[in-house]
Amino acid sequence: MKYEMVLENAAQLHALSHPIRQRILSVLLYKELTNKAIADSLGESPPKVHFHVRELLNAGIIQLTKEEVNGSIIEKYYTASARSFRLSPSLELAKIDEHLLYETTFHETYRILIESVAYHEGILPNAQIFQQTGRLSKQEIEKIDKHLSAINEILTASETEKHRDGEDKTCYSLSYFFHPAPAINTNRDSKL
Repeated sequence: MKYEMVLENAAQLHALSHPIRQRILSVLLYKELTNKAIADSLGESPPKVHFHVRELLNAGIIQLTKEEVNGSIIEKYYTASARSFRLSPSLELAKIDEHLLYETTFHETYRILIESVAYHEGILPNAQIFQQTGRLSKQEIEKIDKHLSAINEILTASETEKHRDGEDKTCYSLSYFFHPAPAINTNRDSKL
């Protein structure tokens, strides 16, 4: 599995622009699973999941890793094609496609947060919530990109390393959106 996959075309973007497909991708990031196992994990019907698995497979977002014969049934195992995905800077998208991707990603992030709050009975231990807007130089943007890449590497390594016997690890989710924003007015004396 590659560390990062650059989305080069609208078909790949479309494949990721559905909440169920993002959920499927999240369970396939660290495990090889059959369509049935994916459906069970998500609490969805196998036919519904099968449709979305095909869409992700056709776009190259996930890959078929093996086939096993189990009686008269051929079980196909799938995994994610990469640990992380980003848009190619040269990808020309209709605004509606790009907005749909952002919207579904945001909703999937929100769904995971709500699920976590319910799991932890309303109190998220060691949770941090942060939102900040600021003006950044090119060097500062590059520095933040490097920090985010380092965080991604830690999370990826934590899932691919064998757990040491007796080591207690807690599952954490990290969500971030680092993007250009509309210019902010820093003059506090201006009238609205």
